[in-house]
Amino acid sequence: MSNSYGQVLYGAEQIKYEVIRRPKRGTLTIEVHPDFSVIVRAPAHTPPEVIEARVRRRARWISKQVKRFGQWLPRTPPRRYVAGESHLYLGRSYRLRFAHVPHKRVEIHSGVLLVKSPNRLTPERARAAIDRWYRQQAKQIFTEVLEKWFSHFARRGRVRPRICLRAMRTRWGSLAAGGTMTLNPDLIRTARGCIEYVVLHELCHLQHADHGPAFYQCLGELMPDWQSRKQRLEHALV
Repeated sequence: MSNSYGQVLYGAEQIKYEVIRRPKRGTLTIEVHPDFSVIVRAPAHTPPEVIEARVRRRARWISKQVKRFGQWLPRTPPRRYVAGESHLYLGRSYRLRFAHVPHKRVEIHSGVLLVKSPNRLTPERARAAIDRWYRQQAKQIFTEVLEKWFSHFARRGRVRPRICLRAMRTRWGSLAAGGTMTLNPDLIRTARGCIEYVVLHELCHLQHADHGPAFYQCLGELMPDWQSRKQRLEHALV
């Protein structure tokens, strides 16, 4: 069956929701996702008015969840890419420095993020060089983290997801039905433990599509301290 959409008003707030009907489903549930989407999963022949009434009854909870997810967004202020400015990498702060040398290179050492170039480094050129370096590091480290945590799911016959990097304004990661794990490259600025939380969160969706009790049981069994890692992530990029 095709999905349908609806909306209700909660005070001055408009709550839009998507309805996913399944023939074998026996209960109606409402989910709020980190990208602020509201998903209603319902038995195939549930009348629209019944779904709308349920959303209205849960409107206060839905609004609260949306606001809570809004606090999770990357909050690092815009950078100007000038010498002396601080930049984050794996949860640590580094001072930006430039060096005029024959070959282009970005490296970190002794609390310094050093951008080397044979050309004068304008803010635009510095940003391009740092962004490329961040993405290179992100691809390598995210892959290492995925390898570390995937073994549990491999033993259960799951197929290893392919990592895709994409800048996302409202979420840290997602897992597509086709097996692609999309991760926000901004994660490379957080501590490795936070990256592990996001990757494992998405891996648990290989077994549990929604955020029901079974999903959190899977997450808790594999990472008992996931809540503290999640909290650290929420306050990391300031």
